[in-house]
Amino acid sequence: MSLNGIDTASYQAGLEPSRVPMDFNIVKATQGVSYVNPDFTRMASATLGAEKLLGIYHYAGGNDPVKEADYFLAHIPGYIGKAILCLDWEGMQNPKFGKDDVNWCKKFCDRVYEKTGVRCFVYTSKSVCRAHNWSSVAKDYPLWCAQYANNAQTGYQSSPWTDGGGFGAWSKPMIYQYSSKGRLSGWSANLDLDIAFMTEDEWKAYVTGSVKPAEVKYPDKSDNDLAVEVLFGAHGNDEKRKTSLGARYDGTQAEVNRLLQNTALALTATQQYLKKFGCAKLI
Repeated sequence: MSLNGIDTASYQAGLEPSRVPMDFNIVKATQGVSYVNPDFTRMASATLGAEKLLGIYHYAGGNDPVKEADYFLAHIPGYIGKAILCLDWEGMQNPKFGKDDVNWCKKFCDRVYEKTGVRCFVYTSKSVCRAHNWSSVAKDYPLWCAQYANNAQTGYQSSPWTDGGGFGAWSKPMIYQYSSKGRLSGWSANLDLDIAFMTEDEWKAYVTGSVKPAEVKYPDKSDNDLAVEVLFGAHGNDEKRKTSLGARYDGTQAEVNRLLQNTALALTATQQYLKKFGCAKLI
């Protein structure tokens, strides 16, 4: 079961959710510690009024994460318990992007959970999922992932393209954004298109905070670390390897393939692994 929807910001001011086909709308509320989407309240209220599922997101500005979380929550009090909450983590206008990704996002999400009991979705691109060890975040907070096949205009897709690699510490995304060139009736310009891999009841469970966090296998190890273990035979082959790695298999295997193509990278990865974990797992 899946749901089709969009995400909107001030660029879509004036869009009427009742006129656009959608199951859900994830609306930008705030950014940093000084910006509020001027169309947020109207859009969020109109989404609920059209009996569509609502999400609300904050765009990270790279300030103190606790202050940003408090700023976000201060501007959405009437919607807590009515919408899923999301953190948008990307590089534009965010000086901490690529420098403090995991730590920053965890502090923000932890603060939101502390004050609301709701677990934030973390939005970021698929490449960023694999660039860092997100295990400390993935164990508590679901993924809203973005990756585009191309820039062609499209309507909703039931099986959007994704590359062959994994999603890092997450076994899968709960929401997947696959186009910024979506075209739907009721709106004449481009829209971000998303698919949510859940039912309406599951969405509502995230709204109320009643979803149990996912278990993350090998939470202290990145795909790169696990790939080194694979190269040394620690997880076996074929089905044994899939069973051993579980949800971490796709991401690890993609990293194995990358290391096999570059001896220098494989050597560096092995040296880094030994510094962190020693050699017991490799011999």
